[in-house]
Amino acid sequence: MKIYVNRIPAEGLREEAAYDPKVLDVERFDLHVEEPIAVSSLITKAENAILVQAQIRCRVRLSCARCLEPFEFPMEMAATLSYQVRPSDVVDITEDIRQEIILAYPMIPVCQQACKGLCPACGQNLNAGSCVHDATTAE
Repeated sequence: MKIYVNRIPAEGLREEAAYDPKVLDVERFDLHVEEPIAVSSLITKAENAILVQAQIRCRVRLSCARCLEPFEFPMEMAATLSYQVRPSDVVDITEDIRQEIILAYPMIPVCQQACKGLCPACGQNLNAGSCVHDATTAE
């Protein structure tokens, strides 16, 4: 999203944007963004600065850290960005939006809080059913 500083009215400016996840390069081997990333922002101007308050929303497909099954996860985050500017400047906030998305990734994604994971002996997904191994004797 490019912001033309000289086009921001005194009361502020509301902007909406949709980013292609492939263009933003936000995917990892275990995380896929399959829909456009929606950004709603309120841009206000002070004497030599602009303030961008952005709401970022997207759905990601993750792999559970416990059972390795894929699951969808809605991500929604608020970001406040500030830039020193001159009246003739054009500010591109795309890279900052990308960084906010990456910082919001879950460190250890789990499909559900009660996920039982995999049997350490045979690899059976314990959410789908039990196995013959006792968890206390598994090697």
